[in-house]
Amino acid sequence: MGKKQQEDYVKSLKESFDRWEYLLYYGGSDPFWPDGVNMNLVRNHICYYKGKLEEQYGEDKCLYPEVYFREVPPEMDDDYLADVYAIRAGAREKLAAYLENEDLQYLMSVRDVLTDQERKGVCIDAVIGYAVGLAHAIRDEDIITMRRHAKSNGHYQESFRECAIKVRELKDREWKEGEQLTLFSVMEGQSR
Repeated sequence: MGKKQQEDYVKSLKESFDRWEYLLYYGGSDPFWPDGVNMNLVRNHICYYKGKLEEQYGEDKCLYPEVYFREVPPEMDDDYLADVYAIRAGAREKLAAYLENEDLQYLMSVRDVLTDQERKGVCIDAVIGYAVGLAHAIRDEDIITMRRHAKSNGHYQESFRECAIKVRELKDREWKEGEQLTLFSVMEGQSR
């Protein structure tokens, strides 16, 4: 093992310890996996880098870098999630913002006026489904989905805007007045 590769292992080991601690306290943003799964993956990286340093230095502990002597973090429950309370609060705030979003309100008001082909063409059901999905996640305590929304950077709202533009361009006609859907009536329709 060359000096450069050895330095890379030491650097990677330090970064892995830092990453594991960050996940422990603040959690990650993986859209599909709980923090525990990612923490165990990082833990495996720590073990790997320590093993590579052991191959290099052998029995002479005086040669080992200081970071090597840090204790390997414990294996975590795969379902562990950090900062669950903040995720729940953030998800509720996002849902409130979605429901106040004029583009989403518009999409929900015109959804049933569109033909099936028009709905598929502009993906309106999928876009409305972001808000419906978050409402379901809050109801069902799906923390991973809540985190995906709570830590989002506005791309769901951007989807509402882009879809509303497409729908407005789709037809140059007046929509029926007074016929508005609520998010919860859409949820009820999807659960049937």
